[in-house]
Amino acid sequence: METRAHHILIGLFTAMAGAGLMLFVMWMSQSVVDSDIKRYDILFREAVSGLSVGSVVQYSGIRVGDVEQLTLDPEDPRQVWARVRVAANTPVKTDTRARLALLNITGASGIELSEGTPQSAFLGGDDSIPIIEAEPSPLTQLRVSSEELLVNVTTLVESANRLLSEENSAYVTRVLSNLDTVTTALAEEQQVLREGLQSLVSAGNDISRLINTVEDLTLRHGDPILGNAGETLATMQRISLQLEAVVGENRDALNQGMQGIAELDPAMRELRATIFNLNSLVNRLGDDPAGFLLGGDNIREFEP
Repeated sequence: METRAHHILIGLFTAMAGAGLMLFVMWMSQSVVDSDIKRYDILFREAVSGLSVGSVVQYSGIRVGDVEQLTLDPEDPRQVWARVRVAANTPVKTDTRARLALLNITGASGIELSEGTPQSAFLGGDDSIPIIEAEPSPLTQLRVSSEELLVNVTTLVESANRLLSEENSAYVTRVLSNLDTVTTALAEEQQVLREGLQSLVSAGNDISRLINTVEDLTLRHGDPILGNAGETLATMQRISLQLEAVVGENRDALNQGMQGIAELDPAMRELRATIFNLNSLVNRLGDDPAGFLLGGDNIREFEP
């Protein structure tokens, strides 16, 4: 029994020693790995379609690392933070640019680093993780443009289907038929149209000659006519001034005359009433002279 317990203790000790050795080796390897890589946070202000944990990170087309973590910005979910780990000897400078890149035709995306000049300082240097702001990616713009293009194509196809409906097709057929009829009629009336155009040309020539004649007459007799017109206007102006002066000088007499005309209105009314009475009297005298003169009605004859 004691021998068995002794073997169990030896086995447990051996297992614990092996586990400790494995943990030590893993720690050492992790330390070596951590010393050979650097981490950077890349801020994307656009969608990162096709990018995932483990995606490739390239520098000028050469793979230098991978994506370790992807998270949304808690303050602005339109932004994406990508933590990448790259080889420690990667020349990530302060002017290094990052953007989303298409890796293959399957749609997988990666991160492309570029444009670090030799004179620039290395990015980072303290314990904090450096931040690189990504540039707008042509890939994302292409995807957005492609989606908009597909939407526009779909709308165009729907519009074409509505345009090419049976009713519209019949209408277009009628329009083409009417157009053919019109063109045929025009072809048959080419001679008439030619004569009409010639008549229009002749009329235009006549109008041109008439205009030239009017211009000649205007040039010859325009100055005398304009002179006479000026004299006439001057005479009318003098007459107007004279009339205005006469009216101003006789304004009181005109006002008195207007008042006299206003006072004649009652007399005119009485004269009109008298004339009406005389007219009535004459009518009565013409209709029944005897009755009017004798002051009574005519004596009616007795008829048995």
